[in-house]
Amino acid sequence: MRRWTVGFAAAAAAFAITSPVQAQSQISSVCGVTGTATAPASITYDPFSPGGLSEVTIPLILRRNRGILLGRTDEVSLVIVAPTGSPPLDVTYRGFRVIYPEGSTAGRPRSLDSRDNGAGSAGEIRYNFGGILSSDLSNPLNLRVTVPPGTDLSAGEPIVLDLLYICSGIGGLASLPVPVREPGTIRINVNTVSALQAYYAGSPLDFGEVGDASTTAVLAAPERYTTPAGNSLRVRSSGPFEVRMRSQNDFRLTYPGGNLGDASQAIRYSARFLGQEVTSNASFGTRTCARAGMDGSAGVLPLRATLKEGGAAKTPAPNYSDVISITFTPVVTAASASNCAGL
Repeated sequence: MRRWTVGFAAAAAAFAITSPVQAQSQISSVCGVTGTATAPASITYDPFSPGGLSEVTIPLILRRNRGILLGRTDEVSLVIVAPTGSPPLDVTYRGFRVIYPEGSTAGRPRSLDSRDNGAGSAGEIRYNFGGILSSDLSNPLNLRVTVPPGTDLSAGEPIVLDLLYICSGIGGLASLPVPVREPGTIRINVNTVSALQAYYAGSPLDFGEVGDASTTAVLAAPERYTTPAGNSLRVRSSGPFEVRMRSQNDFRLTYPGGNLGDASQAIRYSARFLGQEVTSNASFGTRTCARAGMDGSAGVLPLRATLKEGGAAKTPAPNYSDVISITFTPVVTAASASNCAGL
C-alpha cells in the first residue's frame, strides 16, 4: 500500500494600528458638533480568546460649533448608531447602553427641553459645553466598550460608528431639534490580533495499492490515481495570511530507509493546492490569501494529490509515504491577496 500523510504548522502574531480622526473647529449658523467625535484610545482584541473584551474604557471627545461672534452650541444630546454590517458590540455611558442598530434608536435622542438640570436621560449622552469662555472641547465622555467573544473583526481595521444628535444654540446660534446624523464620526481603534486557526478536514490522502500499476497506466488515467475531492485545510483568520507548502521528500513517496536518489525507491506525485499543481518544493513559493473570517467561510482550501509514476518497477515495500507541511502565517495587511477559498 502506498500512503502519505499531511501535517501543518500555524503561527500567530499581533499587530496594532491607530487612525484617530482629527477634530477641527467649525464656524456655523446652527448649533452642532462637527464630524470630530473621536475615541482615540486603542484596545486589544483577540478573536480567538474565549473571554473577548470586558469593560474597556475609551474617552469620547466632542467639539462644538461656534458662530461668528457670541453664538455657540450650548447643549448636545446624542446616541451612537451602528451602521448596517457593523460588528456586534456594546457601548455604555454611565451604566446605560447608548449604541443602537441602524434604524432602531427608539426615538432617541429626545427633546432637550425634557431634561432635568443637565442630568440627561437613560440611553443617551448629554453634554453642556458652558459659557462663551468655556472650551469648545468636551470633557472626556467615558464610554465602556465590550466586544463579545468570537466577533468577526478584521485585523488592521477600526470600528467606525455614526453619531446622531440634537443640540441647542445660544447667542444667536440656531438650535437643531431634529436629529442630525454625522457618519463615521466615532472611530474605535481596536488592535485586533492578526491570528488564525487551521486544521485538516477529511480522510487520509491515500493512493491505495499501486504495486501492480505501471507508469503508463497511471498517466493514462490520472483521475483514478488522484485522491478524492473534499479533503481540505480549514482556516479561520482575522486578517490575510501567507501560505507556504513543503514536502519532506520533495514530492516523492518512499519507504522507511529508502534512498530518494535511487529512482527505483521513489514514486513521484503532485499536489494540487490553492489552484496550483505542485511538483517540487521550489515550485510553490509563498501565496498570500485574503482573510478567511471567523466563520471560516472564506478559508476552505482543497487539497488533492495525483500520482505521476506507477509502482510496478519500484522496489517492493509495505508502505511508501511522504509528509507535506503547510504553514500559515497571519499578516495585518497585504498589498495583494487572493481569495483562496475553493481554489
